[in-house]
Amino acid sequence: MIDSEQIRAARVLLRLGQDDVARRARVSTATIRRLEAENGIRSVSPATVGEIRRVLEDAGAEFIPGGVRRRAPRDASGVEDRFAGIMDIARRGAARPTIDPPFDDGDLYGDDGLPS
Repeated sequence: MIDSEQIRAARVLLRLGQDDVARRARVSTATIRRLEAENGIRSVSPATVGEIRRVLEDAGAEFIPGGVRRRAPRDASGVEDRFAGIMDIARRGAARPTIDPPFDDGDLYGDDGLPS
């Protein structure tokens, strides 16, 4: 569980204002202020704390026992392989209608116009 000091430290480390974090987490600035106050974490719902934590982690913070640090940059070595995999999935998905032709009204309704 993170504490209010870690949240405040993460925000400052990432050079984010309280307004920025509040906007990204879709909470009020007053909620961020209350959360960062001493023992403030108790006055905010766990779901809200989780959302604020997610916002800070997405921005590059890594919470560690008793502190916070900037997350190491992600290794770019596998980016091309991941991209190629995604593009392969997209190509197979785009080719699928030629393999399995789509349904039309004739497939769904009989000659009498009622569902088959």
